[in-house]
Amino acid sequence: MSISGNVAMAILRRIQPGKGSYGNVEKSRRKARKENDAFVFTYPKTRKAELSLLPGAQKPCLIIRPHNRKNIDKAILYIYGGVSNQWHTQKGMAIRYAIDTGTEVWYPVYPSMTEVAVSESIAYLTQIYQRMTQQYQPKKIILSGVSMGGYYALQILNNINHNTLDLPKPGLILAHSPGGLPDREHDWALMRQYEKDDPLFAEEDLRVMEKITPPNPPVLEWMWYPALGDFREAPPTYLYYGQEMLAGNTSLYQRAFERSGSLEQLHIRITKNMMHGYSCLPVFPESRKSYNETLKWIENL
Repeated sequence: MSISGNVAMAILRRIQPGKGSYGNVEKSRRKARKENDAFVFTYPKTRKAELSLLPGAQKPCLIIRPHNRKNIDKAILYIYGGVSNQWHTQKGMAIRYAIDTGTEVWYPVYPSMTEVAVSESIAYLTQIYQRMTQQYQPKKIILSGVSMGGYYALQILNNINHNTLDLPKPGLILAHSPGGLPDREHDWALMRQYEKDDPLFAEEDLRVMEKITPPNPPVLEWMWYPALGDFREAPPTYLYYGQEMLAGNTSLYQRAFERSGSLEQLHIRITKNMMHGYSCLPVFPESRKSYNETLKWIENL
C-alpha cells in the first residue's frame, strides 16, 4: 500500500465527508434539485482534444477525439456518476481516456435519477449505445462508467437482454465502483461488513435510492438488483472497487453472471486502502496501476 493512499484514506475516515448524507429523503431531493439546476450543460473548452456534439441527441452528448488521429476504429461510451446531473465532474477523465487510448469517447449528459426514473435513464443511454453501433463495430465499443455510471454501463447489457432488443453486444465493459442494491437482507449484512472501512458511504445512503427517483415509468426489480440481472453473452467485464461499501455488490454480480452463463467473463478487482471510484482517478500508485490495466484491456480489444 502506498503512503499517499494510507494518508488519503486516513483523512477521509476521520472527516467522513458526506457519509450518511442521503439518509433523509426530502433533504436529498432538495440537494439534487439544486445541483441539477446549477450544473446546466455548457460547451467546454479544451486544447487537449477535439470536441463536437452528437447531432440529433435528446440531450448533449460530447464526442471527444484525440488531436490528429484518423481512422479511429474504437469508441468508449463513458458514463459519469452521481445521483444528480454531474456531467462536469468527469469530463476531464473522459478527455484523458480519449488521449491515453487514442479512441473516440462519447460522453452523454444523461437524465439523472433524481430528474427521471432510473428506467428512463437506462433507456436513454441504451439509445446512445445504439447510435454508436451505427458508426463502430460493436466489438470495438467499450462501455465504461464510475459509480452510478458503472451501474448504468452494466444496465445497458442487462436492458438489451431483458427486453430482447435487436442490438449487438459491446466488446468490453469497465465499471468503476458500480452501484446496485441487495435484493435480500443476507446481502445487506455483507454490505455492512464492507461499510465499516468506507469513509464515504453508509447503508442509509443506499437504502434511500429507490425513494429519490421518480416512480414512473416503473423501475423494475431487475434494474435495481444486480443479482437479478441478465448478463447473457457478456463481453469481458471488469469491476473495480476500493475498500468501500459497494464492494458488497461483487457477490451479487457474480451470482447474476453465473446464472447467465457468463461467469468466465467477469473479473473483479478489490483494492485495499483505496476509495470509491479510485480506478478512474489515477493519482495514487494503486489507482494508476488499475487505470493502466484498463488501458491495456482497451488496447487489446
